[in-house]
Amino acid sequence: MPFQHPCFISYRNHDQSEIAERFITDLCEALRNELALRIEEDLFVDREGLRAGALYNPALARALCQSACMIVVYTPTYFSKRHTYCAREYRAMEALEQLRLGRLQRRLDREHGLIIPIVLRGEDLMPGAIKNNRHYYTFERFSLTSRSLARNATFEREIRNIAAAVHSRWQLFVPIADAITCDCDAFDLPSEAEIQPWLDQMIQPTSPFPFRAG
Repeated sequence: MPFQHPCFISYRNHDQSEIAERFITDLCEALRNELALRIEEDLFVDREGLRAGALYNPALARALCQSACMIVVYTPTYFSKRHTYCAREYRAMEALEQLRLGRLQRRLDREHGLIIPIVLRGEDLMPGAIKNNRHYYTFERFSLTSRSLARNATFEREIRNIAAAVHSRWQLFVPIADAITCDCDAFDLPSEAEIQPWLDQMIQPTSPFPFRAG
């Protein structure tokens, strides 16, 4: 089957933080509008509570598998050891990334990772496995108390850059989408038991020499 979504938005549900929830809303609205100029399919973001009750609903895993890439909205609680749904999504996309990049012929194309991190807060606390190895975007300098965030020129520019990054992944994989999404109905996230040892390694202190997006 073809991709159903250009990207999957992975974020920590911050019921206690109106500011964080508003950022997710603004981000998704702006990114959706920008991507609509390039791609007919809509991004995937769980705002309807698929995580509630059966926290790891198969629909969530299927949506991840049917997405060309994943956007991580990072805060210091993203890799929580108590609430592991984000870590499970991240680890699942890492597995898809390894398989899918291996299908590309050109070495240069294989440098386009399928996880695009966005730092909302906590850049200094981001795991070194991300900070030192993946190109990421930071929104720490934005005041999220403003209701006009979406009209901020710098915010608009960053959204265009992120949309371009998503579109580049989409273009790379659309020609082979049928082959790499054929097993999505059977795809699952790692279990709670599987993710805990990985989390222990992931949240080790970061290197003092970070790689940062310009």
